[in-house]
Amino acid sequence: MATDSTPTSNPQSNAQFKALGTRLLLSYLAVMTAILGISGVSIYHLLAGRLHQQLDSHLQRLAQTSARTLGVVRHEYEEHREKQQSYDGSDPDLPENLSELMAKYRKDGIFDVPSEYPLPEAQGVEWFDDRRQLMIREGNLFPDWDISAYIPDTGLTKHKNYVKSYAIPVYVEQNEKRQLIGYVRASESTAILEAELRRLQWGLGIGGLVALGLTAIGGTWLTREALKPVECSFDRLKQFTADASHELRSPLTAIKTSVAVMQTHPERIHPNDRKKVSAIASAADQMSELVEDLLLLARIDDTSMSESLELFPVPIDEVVEDALDRAAIAADEKNIQLHYPDASIENVEVCANSGHLRRLFGNLIDNAVQYTPEGGTVSVSIQRQTASVAVTIADTGIGIAPEDLSRVFDRFWRADKARSRRQGGTGLGLSIACTIAHRYGGIITVSSQLGVGTRFRVKFPLASVERESVRRFTAS
Repeated sequence: MATDSTPTSNPQSNAQFKALGTRLLLSYLAVMTAILGISGVSIYHLLAGRLHQQLDSHLQRLAQTSARTLGVVRHEYEEHREKQQSYDGSDPDLPENLSELMAKYRKDGIFDVPSEYPLPEAQGVEWFDDRRQLMIREGNLFPDWDISAYIPDTGLTKHKNYVKSYAIPVYVEQNEKRQLIGYVRASESTAILEAELRRLQWGLGIGGLVALGLTAIGGTWLTREALKPVECSFDRLKQFTADASHELRSPLTAIKTSVAVMQTHPERIHPNDRKKVSAIASAADQMSELVEDLLLLARIDDTSMSESLELFPVPIDEVVEDALDRAAIAADEKNIQLHYPDASIENVEVCANSGHLRRLFGNLIDNAVQYTPEGGTVSVSIQRQTASVAVTIADTGIGIAPEDLSRVFDRFWRADKARSRRQGGTGLGLSIACTIAHRYGGIITVSSQLGVGTRFRVKFPLASVERESVRRFTAS
């Protein structure tokens, strides 16, 4: 049997699946970002460490090679200084670099210090005596700091202002003892190395962004494909719920009619069967209420049904007053006071279906009355704001446990301790209220404390603001 309540894919469910897909995609991107970030940082530090290690090894070889000539350099340096002082007795005018100092050795071809380097403009070698006084230097890049006061036998490396230096002490064997004769310090610029590392950083960064972009594109496609079966199953479940609810109406109507006819003639019912007939009538009423609730949810979710709804500005104060009037009988039976201090508020309109709003506030107020003990209070207030209106329903009831607050709007959910199944309840009242609120652009929140009470707050855009947004929503 075909029905007019078969749910189809609708903007609300689509929005839910889009939100789910977005969360999955963001989670996937977060994981990939972490993986790419850790990989990029690891690669950078590995390569940077390797390059610095190569530079350190080169400086060590250069310093050790230069250390072999320290004895000759010191001898020639002191010889030049003595000759200069013996000529005029003034401060000696010594050679400025190693080439000038060792000119005579170079002519004879016995000078063993390398005179060329692949990057001569970016390195330098300095020779110091045992008192750390600079004797001579070669090259054109030298540190702007003094040689350290303590240099271990293994050497000392320093890196500052794009210059890295390596200094070692030089010893000679004399009388079977090691005698310190001076120090050698080799230096080299790290500017080119740092530039290469910066280019590496840019390369890794741009490569990571490109990889994330491709990951986002692929992840979007994968997420969409992965959610298609879930969305299809969800639509089938909604269709089954609507169809089953619709098909159950006829037999339930027949059962209720038959029971009503039997109850109109109590003399025809055996005394032992009267309780059974009453139980059947109560169960039929509860099933009918459940079916109507399921059909209402299906109609709200159904795109075609939603488009056919007539939306008009509805006075929110009149809807609240009607809900309070319907709950007054149940409240009087439990001696519960219904407090409504904002009865004078008028002309507060919400663009929605009036029947749905009556169901929303009726469910919330009935729920408050049901779970408030005798002698308690249920308060309803309306606050008009600049572009919205907020309705608050507060009770002094049994309250809801903090760990259960996130589930109070789930369909068929009931807290084991805080809320027990009442006669005639379906477990869909709060879910229906939440669905209706979201359908018309509203927000519903709940706060509660066990033994103190519960407060529901529903906020809607005013009709002047909401009318245009609802039209765009249904048109989409």
